[in-house]
Amino acid sequence: MPEYQSWKFPDIPTDLVEDLFQNDEKLVVVGVIGKSAFSDCNKMVSLGILDSDPSMLDHEPKEGTIQFYYNRKKSILFLHFETTFDTACMQGMLEVGITGNTYGHFLLFNQRVRNRFGRMLLFATQVCHLIVFVELSVTFDASLLSLFRALKIIRDKYVLKFLPKLVKNSSTGTFLGKSARLCTPRILFIFENYPDGYEKSSECISKLEFEVEDSIYKMLRNEFIITNNSAMSLFSIPSNKRFVYYNTDSLIRKDPLIKSISLLQTFLQKCNFKEDEDDLEDLRPFKGFGKPLLQCNTEHKQHMANETHRQKRNFMDLLMDHVDEALEMGFDDSSTKFKGKNHFMILSTKEWYDTFKMLHKIFIENPDNPKFEANDLDYKSYLENFNKIMDIDDEFFNACCDIGLQKALAMYNNPALTHYSNAVHKKLVDEAVTLYMKYARGTRTAVNENKLREMCERCWRNGKQQCEVNSLRGNPCILPKHIVKELSEHSSAHVFISTCNCGRTQGRREDPYTIRHANYEFYQYMANNCNLCAKVKQVHFPVFEPSINDYRAAEFEIAFPKLSIQDSINLDQDHNLPSPKSVASDECSQPLTASQGTHTNLSLVSTDELNKIDVDADIPSSDESLNELIIQVKDKNTQKAEDKERSIYRQPSTTEYLPGMVHTQTPPGLLPRFPSWSLVCVGPSSVYSHNTGLLEHFQSGFLSGANFLLPWDVHVRLEHSASWAYEKTRIRKMGEVHILKIFVGCEYECPRGHRFMMSSADKILRGGSGILRDSGSKVVYNNMPLYFPCPCRSHKADVAQLMRVHVVTPKAPVNVILDPKVRTGERDYVFTMGMPNPPRLTQSAYWILRLPYTYQGDEGPITPPNEITTINALSYGCLLAGMFGVSETELDD
Repeated sequence: MPEYQSWKFPDIPTDLVEDLFQNDEKLVVVGVIGKSAFSDCNKMVSLGILDSDPSMLDHEPKEGTIQFYYNRKKSILFLHFETTFDTACMQGMLEVGITGNTYGHFLLFNQRVRNRFGRMLLFATQVCHLIVFVELSVTFDASLLSLFRALKIIRDKYVLKFLPKLVKNSSTGTFLGKSARLCTPRILFIFENYPDGYEKSSECISKLEFEVEDSIYKMLRNEFIITNNSAMSLFSIPSNKRFVYYNTDSLIRKDPLIKSISLLQTFLQKCNFKEDEDDLEDLRPFKGFGKPLLQCNTEHKQHMANETHRQKRNFMDLLMDHVDEALEMGFDDSSTKFKGKNHFMILSTKEWYDTFKMLHKIFIENPDNPKFEANDLDYKSYLENFNKIMDIDDEFFNACCDIGLQKALAMYNNPALTHYSNAVHKKLVDEAVTLYMKYARGTRTAVNENKLREMCERCWRNGKQQCEVNSLRGNPCILPKHIVKELSEHSSAHVFISTCNCGRTQGRREDPYTIRHANYEFYQYMANNCNLCAKVKQVHFPVFEPSINDYRAAEFEIAFPKLSIQDSINLDQDHNLPSPKSVASDECSQPLTASQGTHTNLSLVSTDELNKIDVDADIPSSDESLNELIIQVKDKNTQKAEDKERSIYRQPSTTEYLPGMVHTQTPPGLLPRFPSWSLVCVGPSSVYSHNTGLLEHFQSGFLSGANFLLPWDVHVRLEHSASWAYEKTRIRKMGEVHILKIFVGCEYECPRGHRFMMSSADKILRGGSGILRDSGSKVVYNNMPLYFPCPCRSHKADVAQLMRVHVVTPKAPVNVILDPKVRTGERDYVFTMGMPNPPRLTQSAYWILRLPYTYQGDEGPITPPNEITTINALSYGCLLAGMFGVSETELDD
């Protein structure tokens, strides 16, 4: 019969039931709990009570299993607890959690491991007289202190309240008394591993054990886990007995299979014949015969010393000292001043087992049952708050998160920032989150991060939100968020330098929010403060004139794709519409003819177009024909018919106005409420000298060397209608040829007020000495970019915009005609001046056409680019070529 009979709760072998429960002998219960790194989870090896190695036992470890080991002769019962601190049980729990995706954070798994172990340890303190805590490390695990302290709080706050009430009406209640347990259990610590570098002599081992005992005692006292009154402690420590044991046997957990395999390998590798030494050993009458006496005695003494030392160091000897004391008189580990009546009960096997089953149901079974509902309020409170008190790490990390949350919110809510934009808000939120993450740990890190973002968002929207309504130039309003009646109440704080219509006076302008302020009101204000603007001759543009008080903005479809000029031309050709005798090239303005509204009896056709017509006639051409224009004089009858045809056009609406600007897709009859263009005559042609250029007192703000106009030589030949019947070969030989010198210039202006002329579509004018004869042709016959980088800065150029077209007309009896067309973006819109007849500029005069400061289509304003280069300038918009024409001056002019 084995020394120890073992079984697993609650399966008691039938042959032991009568022997156990009919025995009235007293029983000391020793609980074995702690850590195990082996797959069998058996911590009884260090106690030396097992008949075989744990690896040879048929046992599957499971968390919550309680194994009984009973020795009737010694009146001792061991309870072996398999808990989550055992590696195999912990691994099984982790695998189940990973499969079910139970733990979203490591701390959740760690909390469950601690809580399950804490519940089993608390149960052990209720049913055991002695507790043996097995530790794998060579030092005491300080993390156990928080667990012990939490269990003591739970016992003092809940267990002492509900447990006496639950066991009061049972036989168990008479045994447990007010403390609701057998006694205050003593705890013993066994360390399975001995520290490296320490000598394994009795003196060194005892010294180490005493030092660890002192260290453990101080830590437990400092945390108030043990007190002077042992009845109020979670467990006790003996004051005059040892309670720490270090295992020095390194082979205690050696697998027996390894030794068997090693012997088998040695046998298989041994040769069949015997060596000489083996033969000699067989001939010796006893071991060591014939060897030096010193060598023999040394080996024997060393072997015997190790064996004796191993046999002398036995944990059961230390344990039996405490067991014997418990059987004889019990133990009271209270301080001297608290000595008195001590509660210590040693029960018979049957009495103890009944108590064990009841407490197991209270502390283990009921909490594991999710459907269990406690009737006692204190017990219910215990079940609800057990995990909360045990999760001390989570409580600590939550406190860290709260501190980080407060600091981060305080940093975000800077009183110096009264209001700020969304971009600044996001930057501050990111900085606050970064500060918070320095403090945040635990399971609520992500939850508190979202909470912080919500609080920052609420703080920003509650009085610190910036208006951020974009201006027509794309700059946000810097005022606090406010409700406005007019868009002009916004302010982006951007101030630009801009020039008046005549170009003489420059002034500061705020970033516009309405197209009216951008293209009309500012220039009206500048005109009132400019001496020249009040004197110049102005061309009036058609605007909306209401006939009723209840007028409104026109509504029309804007969902259809817009057509380019070439698409419109192709559409006209598909419908066989008549086309005038003029140039109609891609991205160029339509050349003027009599049918297009000129009030003269002359029409304009370029020689280039005429050469296209005369290809079959093999008429020679010259380079001068590029700038040669033919004025055809028509008879009076033809002119009257065309004048009558031009007089029939749709009258503009007086009830609906155009909300944007006039462009080629604008429905006929709609006019804007104000003009966005300006055309003024600033004086006679003599005000401009090609030797000095535009002087500062006349046109201010020009960059040095970029204040010259470009000469454009135009050959004009007058041809009467009577000659039309002649052969085409004689056309060039008839009519009077005039050479006109016209000065033109495309002026660009940047937000800083710098102005400059362009010598070509991709080149800025660099001084008057470099201007060649007929340099204006590059400007007249090419698309000029609407935006161009200003040379005022080297690292990041400001975006200059085409704002004016300068024209100095010749003294000849002809009129220069302007018909500008501005394309913005990628062929989205082509804006025009919106006049029924293109204006005719008087001869020998200096005219300035001011283009719109901001363009607005049917969908809204068109924002200029923030950055631009000479390579992609034309892709953001351009002034289409072919805006100039020439006609003979009428007699009434």
